[in-house]
Amino acid sequence: MEYRVLGKTGLKVTSVGVGCWQMGGMKGGSGWTGTTDEESIATVHRAEEMGVNLLDTAEGYGQGHSEEVLGKALKDGRRDRFVIATKVRPITDDGNEDKARQRILEACEGSLRRLQTDHIDVYQLHAVPHEDTMPVVMDTLAELKAQGKIRWFGISINDTDAIRKLLALGDLATVQVSYNILSRSGEEALQLAKDENLGSLIRSPLSSGALSGKYFDAQDLDDADRRLERFSSEKSAAAFGKLSELLFLTEGGRRTMVQAALRFVLDTVGVTCVIPGAKSRQQLEDNAGAMDLRPLSEDERARAIEIADGSGF
Repeated sequence: MEYRVLGKTGLKVTSVGVGCWQMGGMKGGSGWTGTTDEESIATVHRAEEMGVNLLDTAEGYGQGHSEEVLGKALKDGRRDRFVIATKVRPITDDGNEDKARQRILEACEGSLRRLQTDHIDVYQLHAVPHEDTMPVVMDTLAELKAQGKIRWFGISINDTDAIRKLLALGDLATVQVSYNILSRSGEEALQLAKDENLGSLIRSPLSSGALSGKYFDAQDLDDADRRLERFSSEKSAAAFGKLSELLFLTEGGRRTMVQAALRFVLDTVGVTCVIPGAKSRQQLEDNAGAMDLRPLSEDERARAIEIADGSGF
């Protein structure tokens, strides 16, 4: 296992964690197909066996169901073997300070209850708060930290202007950035993370599965799959045909396509931990295998970027 320090938090986390959006399932008529609570719980337990210790979820994943599943999975003395990161969606369209503060406080209590824990290791804003409420939001997060209900707080956003504004208002410790071979706009945020000693969690490292290799030559999606529209168009089919050239990264069984895509992210400046989703123990094991591989060569990285940029995806 490869462990890295999550910025100023000092927390040691595996460089590949577990994204738990999928564990929310199909609650409220939307979400992820092909999941069961039983397999999700077994996946968390397998992560414990392997030493993978970062779990990332949110109050909004499956209308809280992802957090509930994790709460069940972490019973019986398992809680303190993991770093739990979850998220709260702040009010973004109303500048009322009292409402903004109450939203954070109530959401935190809800997450603590669903997770069956007395503290959250990393509590992240799931959007940029209304600008008028930024000071009170940061003060409220600091209050929760002082109470011991959260250990550290951060934000899930690529917007460096927003990150800088929040840094000026409080002890922001982490950023969650969207970044992968196909979408590299997060590089500025990652450089800022490095400069400010912020821990970084990387979401969408497989571009919602587009980089997994599963869809390169065929689109075999469940009718309820949230990716159906994006992946089944004629344009997407052509793009996947081009993306299949990325399979050069797997030649000779050096790595799976998933591991190659994750290694690309792990080798990027400013990255602490990638958080690919895992619907099953098998997916978890494939993801975690990226930690044991050597970095991509400069030539491999350059060729991968050329293929991705030429795909039109």
